[in-house]
Amino acid sequence: MEIELPHISVKDLQEWSKLGEVFTSGHRLCAGCGAGSMARQVTLATKALGDPYMFVNATGCLEVASTIYPYTAWDAPWLHNAFENAAATASGAIEAMKSMQRRGLMKERNVNMIVFGGDGGTFDIGLQSLSGAIERGHDFLYVCYNNGAYMNCLSLDSHVLTKDGLKRVTDVKLGELVYAMNQKTGDLVLKECSGIFDNGIKEVFELVTAHHSIKATKNHPFLTVQRSKIREDNKLIWKTLEKLDVGDEIVTLRKSEEGKSFKFGEIPLSKLGDYKVNKINEAKIPIRSSPELMEFLGLFIGDGWVRTHKAEVGFSIPKETEGRNRLIELSKNLFGITPSESGKTDIYLFSVNLAKFIDSLEIGRGAKNKKIPSWMFTITHEEKESLVKGLMLSDGYAFGKSNRYVSASFELLKTLRLLLQTIDYRVGKIHTQTKKKGTFVVYRKLLEDSTYGYICFSKRTKPNLEKYLSQVKQRDFLADNPRFRTEKIISIDFVKEEPTIDLRVEDEHNFIADGIVVHNTGIQRSGGTPQGAATTTSPPGSVIPGKIRWQKPLAEIMASHDIPTFTASPAYPRDLMAKVQAGLKHDGPAFMLVDSPCNLGQRYAPDQSMELAKLAVKTCFFPLFYTYKDDWVLTGISSRLAKNPDRKFLSDIINGPIDCDKLDYLARDAKFAGPVIVYDIDRYLFTV
Repeated sequence: MEIELPHISVKDLQEWSKLGEVFTSGHRLCAGCGAGSMARQVTLATKALGDPYMFVNATGCLEVASTIYPYTAWDAPWLHNAFENAAATASGAIEAMKSMQRRGLMKERNVNMIVFGGDGGTFDIGLQSLSGAIERGHDFLYVCYNNGAYMNCLSLDSHVLTKDGLKRVTDVKLGELVYAMNQKTGDLVLKECSGIFDNGIKEVFELVTAHHSIKATKNHPFLTVQRSKIREDNKLIWKTLEKLDVGDEIVTLRKSEEGKSFKFGEIPLSKLGDYKVNKINEAKIPIRSSPELMEFLGLFIGDGWVRTHKAEVGFSIPKETEGRNRLIELSKNLFGITPSESGKTDIYLFSVNLAKFIDSLEIGRGAKNKKIPSWMFTITHEEKESLVKGLMLSDGYAFGKSNRYVSASFELLKTLRLLLQTIDYRVGKIHTQTKKKGTFVVYRKLLEDSTYGYICFSKRTKPNLEKYLSQVKQRDFLADNPRFRTEKIISIDFVKEEPTIDLRVEDEHNFIADGIVVHNTGIQRSGGTPQGAATTTSPPGSVIPGKIRWQKPLAEIMASHDIPTFTASPAYPRDLMAKVQAGLKHDGPAFMLVDSPCNLGQRYAPDQSMELAKLAVKTCFFPLFYTYKDDWVLTGISSRLAKNPDRKFLSDIINGPIDCDKLDYLARDAKFAGPVIVYDIDRYLFTV
């Protein structure tokens, strides 16, 4: 049976639009996502044929963003499967339907089966599954939407260490300096954040070591130890989370750089005569952080509250305790205020300006909302130790040879855990407990059932590196590095699907997230990535110009097995939809490779997706064609371009004479290019 592309007119599209969408609105793919446009075109062309249909969808952007439980954007029979086996799942579904038809359990015949897979699930890990289904001859159309890379990212819960302190990954700003590891020297360095990208909802896993934990997507790279039988051959390499196992060693932060006392910003102080101010309790307001102030704030974080409208800073600390006595002493020394005591536990410092000062420190209000603010990560190590001392005087206590700190705020426990790790503490995981009403917790009787958390921590002892370095390096590969260490993975578990975000850091291509060294998030090379492309796992430099290998010629591989093969672009919908219908009418397997621009991975504005897709076709970087047996047939604009033997069409596309500068701009400027295409232009021109 020969391949014939049906002619699809604008009138046809108008009529088809009345049929109703199969891939409906309400999906949560990113604005400008090429996969969304592709899916609408494929599903509409399928529906227009009039036969029953079914879709199989591998894990990936198209699946995750369109099926957020309990909702779906698919108004059709739809089957989700793992990242690597979409074609095998389709084979099983086809055989199941045949069995049901034979037994009279299914009336429908000629069910059109369409399989969606991304470049990772098709070019790489899913190639074996696809190959098997093709060899079995099952009747389906496999659609690979290729955005040229894997997209990896961090959970929105992650905290990043910046020059200005610890920040949620969502609060990091473009151009901000973040801490990274210089892999050549092992130093902790500051580098500029050059990209921040919302990467949509993805499957997120939690990686846990003895003292750290982080949530990330399975294709996020971590810096790990590759050990060899020869000690000198041990080295650090990048491995994605999905390739890590329990027992593998990853690089974590040992100790941050020595900080400086923090200078507080000016706050509007009240004075006598202001509105509703007829009395002022004078208080000395600190200009900078100090060990004594940090100890006071440690007590406040654990046991204090502030009410600016009452000019009140209050604490709940039992009488005749070390914490209460120390609070009184610190209040006199720091602010010149003698606290007022009330009852067995309450103690107050009355000063409107002191209340304003404490409120400005971003510590949080209420026991469940306290946290270690970002600026506390920039202070001196001595001041951090004083903060810990104050915390222990409030909601902490000794537990064996370690310390235990209790809090109703899990954000406080997480940020405290990260702060302790910057001053070389050994810190356990966050534990959760529920205590019943009436139970005593750190000197207090609970008035209602309460859920709280706690962490255990202790100061690390320093091993004798001069005498036992080789032995110590067996458990800590970076034992002689003052800033970083290695820790073994205890567990890796799936958490849930949740929003994720990408960061890109210049030069070092890594940063410190939740105390762990992680690679730039964003694009990771796949078999569908063009040669020379700049990705986070193939960064360009003076030695290696981006990705070294050619893009895997998957379309050519399919064609060489006499499988009808199509290339298509969502920028040319009539061409794409005609090929969908031709592939479905063919009796047996057919393969379609679709260029699917990704504005997040390829770093361009969302409204330029179709412009980029057209540019890929017009430069012959992604020519439109189909193959059947020995015939290779160019279609649409690619056919017209090929008829111009002197290649003048390139001048028209680039709007001027062809020169190296313009080709370099076309290939590299983030506004248009995304994947670097200079290396492939001549190759595809030759193919055409």
